[in-house]
Amino acid sequence: MTAFRQTGLILLIAVGLAGVTAAVHPKRPTFLAPPVDPNEVNLAQVQHWAGTVLWVDARPDAEFASGHIPESLSLNFENWPDQFPEFLDHYSPDRRVVVYCSAASCQLSREIAEKLRTSGITDAYFLEGGWEAWKQAHP
Repeated sequence: MTAFRQTGLILLIAVGLAGVTAAVHPKRPTFLAPPVDPNEVNLAQVQHWAGTVLWVDARPDAEFASGHIPESLSLNFENWPDQFPEFLDHYSPDRRVVVYCSAASCQLSREIAEKLRTSGITDAYFLEGGWEAWKQAHP
């Protein structure tokens, strides 16, 4: 019985030390955070791209009409056949496309950016926080 207790004690100490190491190690993996999407950008990143950004609003036309980022284009799935040619008129390969929708939980911007990438627009990103983040940063 003492050998069983000693084995259990050693195992308990090892697990405890491993837990402490995992909690304080500078290169510990983030188990609870969602994986980072390389196509997601935040406003701070976009500010460094000043002058080279083509903003795309993925929200429905009614929401676009009620307010949008200055000089942004409306491009959504409902009117893709009509709006995509207009987008191409404004696009040039030296510009980065940043798509946004209503909020962080909205997936439209991610889906429109993906559709643009599959259409050959390689520098298409989506904005973290969407329109709500923009309004908060630009009251």
